[in-house]
Amino acid sequence: QFLMLDFAVDEGLLQKEGRNYNFAHDQIQHAAYSLIPEDERVRLHTHIGKSILRYVSDDEVDDVLFLVVDQLNRGAAFLEEEEEKMELAMLNLRAGEKAMSLATFLISASYLKAGISMLCENQWEKHYDLCLQLYSLYAEAEYCNGRFQDVGLATGFVLNKAKSFEDKHRVFATLIKSLAAQNKTQEAMHIGFTVVTKLGVERNFSLPDKSVIMKEIMEIKMALAKTTEAELLNFPEMKDNSMITAMKFLQILVFYAYLGKQQSLPSLIVQMLQLTLLHGICKESCYGMASFSFLLCQFDDFKAADHIGRLSVLLLDKCKAEEYRSHIYLLYYGCVRAYNVHIVQCIDKLLHGYHVGMLTGNIENAMHIACIHQVDSFLLGRHLAELKAELDSFGKLMVEYKQMFARNRIRPIELVVSNLLISNDCPSLIGAQNTEMEDLLEQATKENDTFIICQIYIFGCIDAYIFGEYELASSMIGKRQEVEKTMSRRLIYYGMVDFYDGLVFLAMARKTNDIKWALKAGKALSKLESFAQNGKANCEHKLLLLQAEMKSFLGENDDAFGKYESAIAVAGENGFIHEQAIANERTGDFFVRNGDSRASQYYGKSNTLYLQWGAQCKADHLCKNLPF
Repeated sequence: QFLMLDFAVDEGLLQKEGRNYNFAHDQIQHAAYSLIPEDERVRLHTHIGKSILRYVSDDEVDDVLFLVVDQLNRGAAFLEEEEEKMELAMLNLRAGEKAMSLATFLISASYLKAGISMLCENQWEKHYDLCLQLYSLYAEAEYCNGRFQDVGLATGFVLNKAKSFEDKHRVFATLIKSLAAQNKTQEAMHIGFTVVTKLGVERNFSLPDKSVIMKEIMEIKMALAKTTEAELLNFPEMKDNSMITAMKFLQILVFYAYLGKQQSLPSLIVQMLQLTLLHGICKESCYGMASFSFLLCQFDDFKAADHIGRLSVLLLDKCKAEEYRSHIYLLYYGCVRAYNVHIVQCIDKLLHGYHVGMLTGNIENAMHIACIHQVDSFLLGRHLAELKAELDSFGKLMVEYKQMFARNRIRPIELVVSNLLISNDCPSLIGAQNTEMEDLLEQATKENDTFIICQIYIFGCIDAYIFGEYELASSMIGKRQEVEKTMSRRLIYYGMVDFYDGLVFLAMARKTNDIKWALKAGKALSKLESFAQNGKANCEHKLLLLQAEMKSFLGENDDAFGKYESAIAVAGENGFIHEQAIANERTGDFFVRNGDSRASQYYGKSNTLYLQWGAQCKADHLCKNLPF
């Protein structure tokens, strides 16, 4: 029966593996295919697709779905009957859904676009549900691909053709995310507020009454802080469909309020929790709880924040809300948990959240988790060469998926890491008038992107301090603090910002003998003491070093030396190699000021630790600037 195939095997054209025959090379397949007349190829593809469908059971269709649809699509030009076109459109929808579930968004979009091509103008009247599903899912797939122009066209089509407001919900959500990904956050938020209001949620999100919001926050905190895990699992389920949909849009709005329209953030989070407590729990309730735990960190209530954050993870599993896992992990493990435990305990959870986000199509959220993962890796003192490679990899993905906010967010860290890695004649990043950093700052200022502006000043300050540019570092702090006055929540990174602020202020106090710097350092020290009460593993060595510097400034040398030694030891025990290096360098400075020859011993240790961190440029800078 297969003599000719066996002959082809003997001739080396085919390879036989069990009952299967495969072409020995792609070029042989292409040559054989080119011999088939073009019109005959189309008919053959159609025949192959239909034959496969005919001989597989309904249960097996999913296993060969892509193969069947690929064959039928290549023969679609010969379809004339409307019924056949609609059948193929439905198969393309099914294939597009499957491809989306596998996170192959380009492939999904190609199937959905092929399905749409089977439709004609009057199909919205004849096959409304099919048209609605094809266009809505196509918009989602192209959002994941970063093709925002196609998203706009597809969502516009649905908004024009949909019969009801309810049928527009899905594309409104996609449109909001698409606009925000293009840095059109204000427009995205306006659409979201309009949708939520139409769903029956009456609230002034844009200009909330602060006193009312504070009262509501305290009431919700008191209710949830007393809620046990067992009690949470017995909460009733939300039944009102309008409120469930409102919760979905509030979830989206909370995410973008955090990134941009921060004055609306507390009001949005409070609304999610109020709906949950009034109407019962839904999948989005776990996001609301995680967001509320994040909000409590603004008031330094880290213990209650951690408890409510853990409740959000519990609720996530109860509701089987896998589509929100990356969101919850971003908020809890990225913004709350590390105030109470060592940062290293959050790193793997963040990576897991990133991978889940990519698999479930939450691309933007996944990229923001990647940002926090990279920031935390830097704060941990991860080897700079490894961190640089990871930053480059994530950066390329962010550009590929057109997630430019996330890209800009990690750019300051990238520049600082590169600067520490590579030895050069002008070590300080901003002191070198780095064009890219200046351009990034100019763009963020033009767009009033306070988050990115603060990110630039925070990491610019760290870079300047490490290289001894104390005036520049203090200038960065002053500019950052001016921007922070316009924000509802400043970036603190588990006490790291106050740590470097305090170090810079004390360096300036020693350099200028101006008491104002010592007073500022005292305030930073008080803040760090608060952080250390909860997150001892992350902050103890920072607090000890800041205390050592303060005691040295005050002339309490015996106590200062003990604090320096403790800071070095604790930083080593907790794995903060970069800050252990800084502590050794400051101890060397301390001994130089006191004419003690032990200074060289500590400078030597500092140099070794900087090299172990991968900071070649800083190690060279230290050697060139030794005070003896």
